[in-house]
Amino acid sequence: MLKRLVIFFFIAAVLGIFPVLLSAQEKASSTAKCAHCRKEKFVSVQAKNATGKLVPLCYECAMLPRCDYCQLPSEVKTDGGDQLCRDCAKDCIKDKTEAEKVMKDVRQVLNTKFKMTTKHKIIYEIGNRKDLNLEADGEHNELGWFDPKTIRNKPQYTIRILTGLPRDVFRSVGAHELAHDWMSEELPHLMDKPEIREGFAEFVAWSFSKAEGNKRMMEYTERRTDDVYGGGFRKVSAMMGDAKTAPEWKAVLLKEFPLKGRKSGK
Repeated sequence: MLKRLVIFFFIAAVLGIFPVLLSAQEKASSTAKCAHCRKEKFVSVQAKNATGKLVPLCYECAMLPRCDYCQLPSEVKTDGGDQLCRDCAKDCIKDKTEAEKVMKDVRQVLNTKFKMTTKHKIIYEIGNRKDLNLEADGEHNELGWFDPKTIRNKPQYTIRILTGLPRDVFRSVGAHELAHDWMSEELPHLMDKPEIREGFAEFVAWSFSKAEGNKRMMEYTERRTDDVYGGGFRKVSAMMGDAKTAPEWKAVLLKEFPLKGRKSGK
């Protein structure tokens, strides 16, 4: 009888301890260093950082406002009103001189990799969100603006981009605006077709981001759901097929949207 009691209590003790051991093991497997507060805590969610990598966030940090350009909690609010995480805030374009330098490089990349170029001078500026939205009649949350004008019978081209954008975002937006500049010269009859105008510019920005290995801006373009930008991007992308350079893109667009008086060749 005593022997049976000893065995019973031994088994009960083992069964009582086992769940404690199991919960400790589960706890170890569900804790990690939070990407925001850097503390070892329970993982609440996984979020994408500026490079598109999934990183853990604890419950407290997951509840904080998020960066406008990745999924991490924000730490900085820019002059343009954007929320940025510490990674995206490290290298923002806030200075006009730096903006000019970056845009000239983007223009060169488009010329070298995609044979997309215009010869005229472009004025590069940075501006706040309010001014950009006013230029766009408040219809969109604008990141950039292409502004061709005629002053004293001479054309003037200005590209204005939101101040405080992370460098990779700024470069992608710059490629979008330079696509407008190119289309205004090469395919001016398409500039009054918003879906094609913006869809093509998004396609160029996506192609540029792909060439630079900028996955988050590629995904940003792919996620757009509005009819003009998102719908236009998908429509133009489907048209382009294997076309990889600006002359090839021009040929595709001319076939789809021929100039008045010209046959499409279909």
